[in-house]
Amino acid sequence: MMDGEKNVTVSANVSGAHSLWEAVSIATVSAVVSLITIVGNVLVMLSFKVNSQLKTVNNYYLLSLACADLIIGVFSMNLYTSYILMGRWALGSVACDLWLALDYVASNASVMNLLVISFDRYFSITRPLTYRAKRTPKRAGVMIGLAWLVSFVLWAPPIICWQYFIGKRTVPEGQCQIQFFSEPVITFGTAIAAFYIPVSVMTILYCRIYKETERRTKDLAELQGVTALNDSDALNQKTHSCFTSKETSKLAEEQLTNFSYASSEDEERSASPCVFQTESREENFRTSPARNKKCVSYKFKSANGDEKPSSFSSAESVNAPSSSKPVEGTLKSQITKRKRMVLIKEKKAAQTLSAILLAFILTWTPYNIMVLVSTFCSDCVPLSLWHLGYWLCYVNSTVNPMCYALCNKTFQKTFRMLLLCRIRYRSAFYVF
Repeated sequence: MMDGEKNVTVSANVSGAHSLWEAVSIATVSAVVSLITIVGNVLVMLSFKVNSQLKTVNNYYLLSLACADLIIGVFSMNLYTSYILMGRWALGSVACDLWLALDYVASNASVMNLLVISFDRYFSITRPLTYRAKRTPKRAGVMIGLAWLVSFVLWAPPIICWQYFIGKRTVPEGQCQIQFFSEPVITFGTAIAAFYIPVSVMTILYCRIYKETERRTKDLAELQGVTALNDSDALNQKTHSCFTSKETSKLAEEQLTNFSYASSEDEERSASPCVFQTESREENFRTSPARNKKCVSYKFKSANGDEKPSSFSSAESVNAPSSSKPVEGTLKSQITKRKRMVLIKEKKAAQTLSAILLAFILTWTPYNIMVLVSTFCSDCVPLSLWHLGYWLCYVNSTVNPMCYALCNKTFQKTFRMLLLCRIRYRSAFYVF
């Protein structure tokens, strides 16, 4: 656990007086949970490696979270279980401090990664046009590095070096605890700073994300209704080729509304997002005596400013120069479909975030409630309940990979393929 209040459990007078049945049960359950945690988070890492579809900015944060969870599954769970079963810390003071430092750093990194994910989702939803340009794998790597660096600086030096700051080690022999958490006030403060404030911030952000997603869903439904009417009108127009005869065509370039809308995940796969754009120019009509037609051509403008002619053109029969309703209707229909796909992706990302936050809150809240209670009543929480609450915080690292699989079909499919050993290597690609 990263939260400072952890000292309450670790420093408790751990009793080794377990019956054989209790000891076997505790060891078995702990071993199974630890194994599931390790396997689940290793699967997340391997999935990210073998499936290029998962190499998105969203999943870079999940990969970092999986690294923290793997550390907890390998070291924290097993060492804490041995501490409970033996009734004392038998590995020495150096191992104790290293375990506490690793445990706190990994747990703090988990919380900070959750905060980063929440802010990332929030800005992706509320500022899609400005934030997405800054949202790159490199920037995600910097944010992840900062999360781990801050966690390390906050916890590792104080835990390991505190005894040298005050000139002596005050931890009793056979116990493993953090020296500077001996005061209830400090314990209470760290509980507020390490759990309740982050949870409150993440909850507020998710509520804003949910409201914005619902608003966009409503707007999209209205846009689909308008587009359906435009498409219906467009079907009644007779369309001809612009290039059947040079003498019977008239050319025009018309202004359409600039459109730029892409999901954050799409941009992760393309360094130059495409922007639909046409330029407004004075119309030059060469009217054919045989038939009046109007040809509308489009240009695609890339993010770097290069213009490319469209790979399609359209023409319609007209009696006089007018707007190109069939083409505009078709383009609006394409835009609507695009927005719908983007919204679906954003909803999936929001669902993954909601599952992770829900798991975090459910697994960490019982222990942190006990921390607040023990601050005012030190004997009100039984030792066995402390152990259970503390272990439940560890279980969060077990549940996270399940959240990814349940909310993301790509993760689910890759997990299945890895477990069934159906991954094979071909050239530069991993093939399922």
